[in-house]
Amino acid sequence: MTPTRAPSPDPERLNVGAAAVYVLTHPWEVFITDWNWKTALLSAILRVAIWPTTKVAGVRLVSPGALRGLLIEFAYRLALGGFWGSLLQAFAGARPAWLAGVCMILLQGCAHWFEYLVLRMGGAAHAGAITFASIVFSVQSLLVNWGLMRRGILLTGRHGSSLPADLRRIFDAVMKRGPWRGDSVGNA
Repeated sequence: MTPTRAPSPDPERLNVGAAAVYVLTHPWEVFITDWNWKTALLSAILRVAIWPTTKVAGVRLVSPGALRGLLIEFAYRLALGGFWGSLLQAFAGARPAWLAGVCMILLQGCAHWFEYLVLRMGGAAHAGAITFASIVFSVQSLLVNWGLMRRGILLTGRHGSSLPADLRRIFDAVMKRGPWRGDSVGNA
């Protein structure tokens, strides 16, 4: 008997409960098979792009420790960005949209609570400030990615398009050439 892949839910007819059940009962499909490489790549690139802001904190950007930290951050954000992208994609079309958004923010809050604990246990200086800065960036990133996914952008798998096509749609929308009225599931 050949194993078959569990079908991913149709994002246009999903309620929040069904999305949560799918994530809990099909973690391999959500987080491994449908790992969102687009959000992983963009997350890692954006985090590396803001790396020079650490200069404000007095970090030498070209020291071996700083470069090692940059590579660790890139690898970590590559993995974590794909994980969160996959989770966001699972909830992208869930209705009601406000409840799906609240769920995503609460899950992100749990992750930051864990981040804070790890920083404290590791003896990191200024763990609270580091976590706060991470929360600010992550919430903004989460809301942008979730909004894009609700419009069918940055999706992977059978509902996705190519990364260049997604980037064109984002650029067109930013330049006011594309409509941003509503999203792919008919919600404003």
